[in-house]
Amino acid sequence: MARIRTAAEAEVNAAEQMQRLGYHDATALLGGVDGGIDVYSARAYAQVKWRGGRADRADLQNLYGARGTSSGRDLLYFAAAGYTDDAVEYAEALGIALFRCEADGETPPVGSHAPKLITAARHSAVAVASAPSQAPAPGKASPVLSVARTVWARVAAFLGAHWRLISAIVCTLVLLIAPFGEGDVGLRVFATIASVVGAPVFWLLYLQHRQVPGR
Repeated sequence: MARIRTAAEAEVNAAEQMQRLGYHDATALLGGVDGGIDVYSARAYAQVKWRGGRADRADLQNLYGARGTSSGRDLLYFAAAGYTDDAVEYAEALGIALFRCEADGETPPVGSHAPKLITAARHSAVAVASAPSQAPAPGKASPVLSVARTVWARVAAFLGAHWRLISAIVCTLVLLIAPFGEGDVGLRVFATIASVVGAPVFWLLYLQHRQVPGR
């Protein structure tokens, strides 16, 4: 990639690096989602900090919180100015892979988790190269498929970042409507009870999430 000059270019570069690491569907969201996710993959989330000094613990907490209930997804962070000591300590404890984001497009690893991803990707590449020849690799994805993948990535990232607020609003609306609606009484009673429990829980989770430094 040519020399990186903007945050958008840094996000695209991060997505390309993630694809090399085996996250083949990694898609740069280009600022489209406000929730700590700059690059989306079905198996990972990443955030990119191109300006604003070193990434600190609060920045990584923002990414960790954005993952929500998707605990199976890997977390990657790319920072141009590096990381504070407490950020590295936080990443080590929670398994976040840290990378520097250089102006020439290079993304050297920081800490112990990023090198593991690089090693795993290399072993995977060797295994593929050693495997018996199969059917030819598919050609470049069609424009329609690329657009659909980008749209889905944005939607999935939005839901992953804002599931607390969405759930709180849904429970509140059900609580306002279900007791006075028509239809099966048992179903309305169940919906009302579930919303009575769910609404305060999800609002509390949302408010706690908003109070984390860096949001």
